[in-house]
Amino acid sequence: MNLLQLGFSLLGLLWCAGSVAALAALLTWRERAATFVARTQRLLMVVLPCAALLLGSVLWTLLHVMLLWGQNEPQPIAIR
Repeated sequence: MNLLQLGFSLLGLLWCAGSVAALAALLTWRERAATFVARTQRLLMVVLPCAALLLGSVLWTLLHVMLLWGQNEPQPIAIR
């Protein structure tokens, strides 16, 4: 286990937790609108684009953490 791998993994975990918290804050902000029309506008103009960016960044981060830890895997033996 490399200290750099562990640091990047913890940073990725922190990023994912922050993204989920930001998504929860966005959804709460949407629900606090006074009217149905305002909630719909907030959903379409702010929440959906931001949610797509946040969830995309979570997937990107998880992919790169998996690639980081998968670098030291032993190579399979070729059968001839």
